[in-house]
Amino acid sequence: SGKPVIHFDEAPRVEDRSVKIGQMLDGFFNRDGVHSFKECYVEITGDRQITGDLRNCDVSRMRESMGERFVEALSSSSWANVLGDSITRRMLADYAQMTDLQAWRKVADVVPVTDFRTQERTRIGGYGNLPGVNQAAAYTALTSPSDEKATYALTKRGGTESITLEMIANDDVGAIRRLPTEMALAAANTLYEFVMDFIRTNPTIYDTTALFTAGHNNLGAAALDATSFAAARLAMLKQTRAGSLKRLNLTPRTLLVPPELQAAAFDLFIRNQNNDKTFIQTINPEVIAVPYWTDANDWAVVADPRQIPTIEVGFLNGREEPELFVQDTPNVGSLFSNDQVTYKIRHIYSGAVMDYRGLYKAVVA
Repeated sequence: SGKPVIHFDEAPRVEDRSVKIGQMLDGFFNRDGVHSFKECYVEITGDRQITGDLRNCDVSRMRESMGERFVEALSSSSWANVLGDSITRRMLADYAQMTDLQAWRKVADVVPVTDFRTQERTRIGGYGNLPGVNQAAAYTALTSPSDEKATYALTKRGGTESITLEMIANDDVGAIRRLPTEMALAAANTLYEFVMDFIRTNPTIYDTTALFTAGHNNLGAAALDATSFAAARLAMLKQTRAGSLKRLNLTPRTLLVPPELQAAAFDLFIRNQNNDKTFIQTINPEVIAVPYWTDANDWAVVADPRQIPTIEVGFLNGREEPELFVQDTPNVGSLFSNDQVTYKIRHIYSGAVMDYRGLYKAVVA
């Protein structure tokens, strides 16, 4: 008959309010069309007077905002949780974008660790050349190589931060927006310096001696130039496998310098190469300026961790990013006593030097 067919079994689509709330908070922290944190709080809780008191909140509005998983235990901590989810997303996004502070991965290996017990990394050395065997003669036993064992145990790192009732009432946009970025920066900086400090501080390692020492044949004293870099390369090449005199034939892959030496390192390997490179220029290591190193003259080179173990960093259960937790419930903790929602950031990892042979440093007077 040409009349439209009406299907009564199709329910109208209703957008999930909890999704809208998450998008609103994400928009605030991402600076994407949402400019007032106070408006976000009121929209989610219905607490228009900014009292922080559950009795003044619109329970039905909060139930719609938080989704079904909060219906049974609805409280003002629901607000803390949904806000914490948004802060976490922003923090992890910022953490992933801090590529300069991920440069430690160029000089270290990453492994998962399942518990807090001491981790032992035992490496056996190498054998010498295989001896010849005469006709009908017995095979002789090879000289068993020695071994080396490095150890470390995971460490928890973190702290707490709070969003106060005053910050919400005053709509302190700048401070609140900076929280996830600053948390991400703190976590990234801490991990970056943890790894780079193995090279900066010259710690005692698995063989009870300093990482860089004359006995390891990985310590120099000359200022960075073509001659001193060539000496560092040769020293690394001549390192021998534990338990034998076989050379490892290692090559510097990364050159670590303080900011003051960044220009000199660039000129040494990049500038005026044309078609007539020097031998040193053909090595062309990746130059990384370590911004917090304060000694303007010291420099170091590191071999490819895929070629030889250098520094190992272990993360609990393989979780490499920091985590964020909500501390409060409405009737205890800082929300009750101090009118603030408190968050805890946590990052669990540790590490150790696995083999000194892939590391060389020049300590310049």
